Amino acid sequence: MDDFEKLQELGSKKIASATHIPVAHVEAILNKEFTLFAKAQFFGFLSILEREYKVDLSALKQEYLFARAQEEMAHESSFEIPETAPKLFEKKKVLYGASAVAVVLVLILLFTFIDFSVPEEAKIEINNTAIDQAKKNLNLEPVHAANVDEPIKDNEVESAEFGQDVSESNATAVPDSQAQQVSAQLQQEPLNGPEPTVPLYLRIVPHGKLWLGIIDAETHKRKVKIITEPLDLDGKKEWLIMTGYGYLDMECGDTTKKYRVNDKLLFLYESGVCHKIDEDEFKARNKGKLW
Repeated sequence: MDDFEKLQELGSKKIASATHIPVAHVEAILNKEFTLFAKAQFFGFLSILEREYKVDLSALKQEYLFARAQEEMAHESSFEIPETAPKLFEKKKVLYGASAVAVVLVLILLFTFIDFSVPEEAKIEINNTAIDQAKKNLNLEPVHAANVDEPIKDNEVESAEFGQDVSESNATAVPDSQAQQVSAQLQQEPLNGPEPTVPLYLRIVPHGKLWLGIIDAETHKRKVKIITEPLDLDGKKEWLIMTGYGYLDMECGDTTKKYRVNDKLLFLYESGVCHKIDEDEFKARNKGKLW
């Protein structure tokens, strides 16, 4: 009797009680149900049994390895062998050929049902004799460019109404030399037009670093700037301006106003003129807010 048979005689319950291996696992080992165990798990249980009962289970280990090897070989042989490359290529050739035949058939049907013939153009014969006869009946006279371009004068219209000849009117044309003299006089005389106006612009010239609060009086959009160089604003708009202190020059058009005070200043710019205003007027223009 070998060592494995001794374990079988002991039974699964006694072995499980002595080794603390679950009874189900012990029964699977004694019945050689190798598929239920992974290799590391099976060998671990066998090591416990060998240590506990001083037995040699190497034969059982070899049997387990042999059974698992046969299982893997059977599993590999169950896979289907894929088609070889030549067969796939032949299938592609057949598909391409069928597609080409289908395209040719469609083209043949299109050329069969579509009529590409060009309709004959209708020939139109022109009877020149009839046209010439119609011209004679209408008794058309040629129109000269001079008669069209020349304006009709009042006395010519009146004469034409009473059946008189327009060409025999008493109207006189101005000689070319006289027209040239008039043109030269007009060129020499100066035009008495309105004097050019001063362009609208607003420039703030700081004396040092200057804080500015600028509000568009129409849209009420606000922006803050700190300037050390002159700042130009659009002279066509209306502005509300607040300064941090009063060391600056305001240039509006052709006028310049200089301010030299320590307090803040409030300005209203409109129609090309910059006014210094108080807080009440500033709030009235700024929806009741000072800033």
